[in-house]
Amino acid sequence: MYLVSKYIREKTDSVVIFSGEGSDELTQGYLYFHKAPSAKAGAEDSVRLLKELFLFDVLRADRTTAAHG
Repeated sequence: MYLVSKYIREKTDSVVIFSGEGSDELTQGYLYFHKAPSAKAGAEDSVRLLKELFLFDVLRADRTTAAHG
């Protein structure tokens, strides 16, 4: 993420980038969602992960993109 952000900053005129953080949580793209005991349990876990996303991956993305912002 850091190197991609650096490259974008140095080689393009882009000022906004989308990293995809949160897309797997939203669309239940992780393999373990397919093994959920029920569709409702999978949906509940997906909502939980989205609510807690700011605690994990998004911080990494924010820091690495802000370093070259």
